[in-house]
Amino acid sequence: MTAPQGPSRSRTPLLIALVAALACAGLVLVLVLAGVAGGVMFWRGDPSADDPTSAEGSEGSDGDDPAAGQDGAGLVAPPGAAEDQTYLELSTSDDGPVVDVYLDFLCPHCATFHDAQAEDLTRLAQEEEITLRMHPRPMLDASSTPPGYSGRAANAAVCAYAEDPTQWAAAEAALFAHQPGEEGLDDDELGTVIEEATGLDVSGCIAEQTYLGWVEDVVEPEALATGQGTPAVFIDGEQFTGDPAAPGSLAEQLEAA
Repeated sequence: MTAPQGPSRSRTPLLIALVAALACAGLVLVLVLAGVAGGVMFWRGDPSADDPTSAEGSEGSDGDDPAAGQDGAGLVAPPGAAEDQTYLELSTSDDGPVVDVYLDFLCPHCATFHDAQAEDLTRLAQEEEITLRMHPRPMLDASSTPPGYSGRAANAAVCAYAEDPTQWAAAEAALFAHQPGEEGLDDDELGTVIEEATGLDVSGCIAEQTYLGWVEDVVEPEALATGQGTPAVFIDGEQFTGDPAAPGSLAEQLEAA
């Protein structure tokens, strides 16, 4: 006789539980993947948030930031001169020769040249007999202690020119008359020399070295390309080979040109 069997157990609840577990696992996996993708997108999202060079992430990009404007604008050329112009044009002649003069305010030979030739050059320029172009160089910057006097003196002369171009000759004469030894002059002394000679207060321009970049990065490279030191004079592109220390020697050649 067969023993009685208990009630039959249905497998349906077990299958339901298994399906539910798999569904939960799938949902968890989807959520994890979504979180990872979201994190990657957030990390890569807006580079300007941490990039100091971006437009919104950098204060330096603000058009009202003086430092940014200075860097963006580059060097400052003297008034009336193009940024890449390598000289100051003191006079313009319709049919006279073009005279390019290269000088350094720490150069002793330039002081001698100035004493011998400056009066004639100034006269011919005022009479518009010549187109006179001055190239103030920082060639001897390394020769002063501390270094840099040639460039600072050139900047001071250009500062005077920027205020009043007619005062270049007075500023040039004063800087050569007060030409220092290797010790140079400090900014206050340069300002005093210029003001006493021209009546112009250019102390701010000197302190800020407004035109030093133009002197160093525009004037000097072109001057070096000529292969000449200072003083050097070119008449219509041809180098003057007379005696620079002999008064009247340059004027004689210019008047014959």
